[in-house]
Amino acid sequence: MEVSELRLYDRSRVVTDWTCARKRYLQYEYLNKGIVSDHQGLELFLGTQLHDGLAAIARGIDIDDIAHAATKQIYMTLVESQIGEVENTDFIHEQQSLVEGLLRGFHKHQWPRIQALYPTVLFIEEELTYVHNGLTFMAKPDLVVADTEGNAYYIEYKSTSSKKDDWVNSWNTAVQIHSTCKAIEATKGVKITATIVQGLYKGYVINSKQTSPFCYGYKRNANPPFVTGEVGYEYKAGLKKVPVFQMEEGVKGWVDGMPEDLLANQFPQTPPIFMKEDLVDTFFNQRDMREHEIRIASEMLQLPHVTDVGRKEVLDMAFPQRFDQCYPAWGGHKCEFVKICHGNVVDPLKEGFTWRTAHHALEAEQHGTTIE
Repeated sequence: MEVSELRLYDRSRVVTDWTCARKRYLQYEYLNKGIVSDHQGLELFLGTQLHDGLAAIARGIDIDDIAHAATKQIYMTLVESQIGEVENTDFIHEQQSLVEGLLRGFHKHQWPRIQALYPTVLFIEEELTYVHNGLTFMAKPDLVVADTEGNAYYIEYKSTSSKKDDWVNSWNTAVQIHSTCKAIEATKGVKITATIVQGLYKGYVINSKQTSPFCYGYKRNANPPFVTGEVGYEYKAGLKKVPVFQMEEGVKGWVDGMPEDLLANQFPQTPPIFMKEDLVDTFFNQRDMREHEIRIASEMLQLPHVTDVGRKEVLDMAFPQRFDQCYPAWGGHKCEFVKICHGNVVDPLKEGFTWRTAHHALEAEQHGTTIE
């Protein structure tokens, strides 16, 4: 099958479709390319830096080099692109501390444990596919490793603002886990014994401050001979909250001295999750029907004779809006497409939107572009 004939989809398209079908159309199907806001979200940007750093750790790159590259990229991008709230440099330094702390903390605490259990790295962020009924599901697993007996395990990294049981339990039926296992087996011929979701706890924001021990500590300055200096990882009387980037030892020294129990608490991990064959089969059966429906509707919207009324009917039928997702009350931000759905936007490319850049090799080849 020629690349131009492939009907491609991935987990992100599926989850977006479940969240709001109209958003799926705009972000992935609009004129066969999809559009996104030209203002990249902070969470997505920082998540990319984390994933790149974690992949580099698995490849054996020196952690100091990884930390330097990540913090440099964060600084340059936040300053130049004005991502997020960058009214002052303290915010930028806070985000640098968070990402560097998570990377150094993972490298110090969690990575040696993963290596001990699964000493063989099979592949890191490789492009994999599962083909079914004219559709190609694309996946890029973070890490696949093997134990001493040759059993393969898929490790998925997830930054998170929660480490409660609900977060851990949510992965048992997460389609990302089970569908990716199918792509690994189909492309590599490797049967996954179990999946482990490795969390990186970034804390949450209170009063515009990130609540993470990688961002803030506690300190009392010395005033000899009356007061001795003291630094602490938790609050106690007499200590003042201080950004880690202002600590003399910097993020590296701060992580090196972090108590083991506090460090371990920043990296929640699920128990091994075993692939549910019935769930996988049901998922792909449902996507078979839905992805073909999306293809047909997208082609109808591009017919030269389609009227405005006909266009609206197709959109409303195949890509209905979820109005409760425009301004989610909990756990989300305002949808980037509110301006289109609730305004009079004739040309999105002139209203703060740009073409979506491919994230998989197959779709980049299909569109004649490069991977972002």
